[in-house]
Amino acid sequence: MKIALRLARLSFVIAVGMCVVVASAGTVAAQPMGRAQTVAVLVPTGDNIAPDLLRAAQDILRDHLQRTGVYSVVAAPLPAPPAPPPGAVAPPPGTPPAPAAPPFGSYEPSPVEAARLGSMAGADLAIALRLTHFGSSARLRLTAYATSTAQVVYWDSILINGGPDELDVAIERLVHGMQSGKPVRDSAELETVTAKETMALNRREANKSFGIRITSLLPSNAPDGQFDPVTAGGLCWLYDARSWMADLTGDLGGGSDGRFIIDAAIGAYYPLLRDDFTPYIGGVVRWAYMTLGGQGASGLVLQPTAGILLGRLSSVQLRGEVGYFFNTFAEQESQLQVTSTGTYAVKHYSSGFVFSVGIGF
Repeated sequence: MKIALRLARLSFVIAVGMCVVVASAGTVAAQPMGRAQTVAVLVPTGDNIAPDLLRAAQDILRDHLQRTGVYSVVAAPLPAPPAPPPGAVAPPPGTPPAPAAPPFGSYEPSPVEAARLGSMAGADLAIALRLTHFGSSARLRLTAYATSTAQVVYWDSILINGGPDELDVAIERLVHGMQSGKPVRDSAELETVTAKETMALNRREANKSFGIRITSLLPSNAPDGQFDPVTAGGLCWLYDARSWMADLTGDLGGGSDGRFIIDAAIGAYYPLLRDDFTPYIGGVVRWAYMTLGGQGASGLVLQPTAGILLGRLSSVQLRGEVGYFFNTFAEQESQLQVTSTGTYAVKHYSSGFVFSVGIGF
């Protein structure tokens, strides 16, 4: 009985909700729409474009403007032929009269002329479309003029590579950009992505070199209190992307006094020149395990670096670097300190200079 009562209440709530939705829709539909902006579509013009294609572009532009619901499209009169230049000689008697209007799409009106044609049609805006064909591509330019002032209220263009098949998509993008006020490059929708935009971006290939190097650390504040260098040998992969460089390195080394180091690092650098020889600056982030006279420790090492690269344009490269490393981890001394207050461990955060030289192929 309780379940049936709950179902009845739920059905009543759903029915009331549907009635509210239907009533709201009816109210919205009954409200009159705002006045649509009147636009006059001028005769499209173009270079290396067939007149039939220009007529098709004009019809497509009218359809997309009308489909937005915010524009009322009217026909614009044909432009008048350009006036003859001053001092032009009149044609001899018997010459056939010149046509009253230029061939379709061959004459691009000036802003003043476009505004005049739009005003003659009783429009608020005059829309001019121009197509320029070059090679296997074409560029469409849409310009909207205010008929009252002849000022440009919207302008943008789009490149198409898919031939006439992309004409509809490109014009729809231009119309959507004019309606939304967004640049055409940001106004793409699911159905209006051009073939050019689906192509992967062309990328420059970074130059790569593999090499070996020798590194020497001069640690200060070591647990054993020594300032002796720690030498290591390693491998290096350098990537040169022209405006920046990066490398991956690994080192292994130590000494007879029990010191030991092993690390792996990534570095990023800014070259100061674009020549075969260039100095550079940057930084290195390194994971390292070090034993510098203590019990050993591991962690991250930060290292600002400056260097020189010789043979940047060659198949053989020489590098020299100097940096200063900072350990973010502490190494504990081998012996505990005993005082009158107790026994405790002393930890050291080592830092110091780093020198390295290497060759790459």
